[in-house]
Amino acid sequence: MHRILIVDDDAQMLELMGQLLEREGYEVLLASSSAEALTLIEEELPDLFIIDLVLPDEDGLALCRRLRRNARTASLPVVFMTGEDAPYTVAEALAAGGDDYIRKPFVVRELMARLRAHLRRARNSAAPHSLPVIQIHTAARMVLVDRRPVALTQVEYELLRYLCEAPTRLHSAHDLLTAVWKYPPDAGDSALVRNHIRNLRRKLEDSPERPEIIQSRHGRGYTVRAQVQILSEDTPAFA
Repeated sequence: MHRILIVDDDAQMLELMGQLLEREGYEVLLASSSAEALTLIEEELPDLFIIDLVLPDEDGLALCRRLRRNARTASLPVVFMTGEDAPYTVAEALAAGGDDYIRKPFVVRELMARLRAHLRRARNSAAPHSLPVIQIHTAARMVLVDRRPVALTQVEYELLRYLCEAPTRLHSAHDLLTAVWKYPPDAGDSALVRNHIRNLRRKLEDSPERPEIIQSRHGRGYTVRAQVQILSEDTPAFA
């Protein structure tokens, strides 16, 4: 699932865009300012940005220039969006590093086609790679990712093992609180799950801010994208 960050200070437009993209199957992050967008990408790196040119703190051009100077975001697609009365030209937007420019009001079908094209182009330019391999050795409570040992706390181990027992299933925060922490239904705080997922990503992922192994589905839960091997004590640890 692709993740898209929308940056717009118009709350109604932000909500509308979020709903449109979620219906198309995208995971959506929302920010109402440049500062909020920069804070969000420290934790979750999107696959594409949609940026309004007029923002309350700094304009969209300045934000785009920041993204282009950052090695983590330099190659990610940026689509500018603005109203008819914006004081910027298409040429200025593209010169700042934008990949595309769409005026409001827009045709939904055209917008979605453009987003798919930019995401497809970005995917094709990335180096292909196979799924990582997670080995869980139950007797030794040992975890390896692509044969690299990973030191986990007891809770992290139990959380990862539970996720990996049904890797393609979506596990909601409430499901995990009940199954891993043994809380009664509707008890516990979902922030506890988010914090432990964040810690797991830091230990498992090559780029924790852009996780490939433990993936989130906005508002629905977590899933594992890996080749999972849950091994018994008879299997050598580095097989």
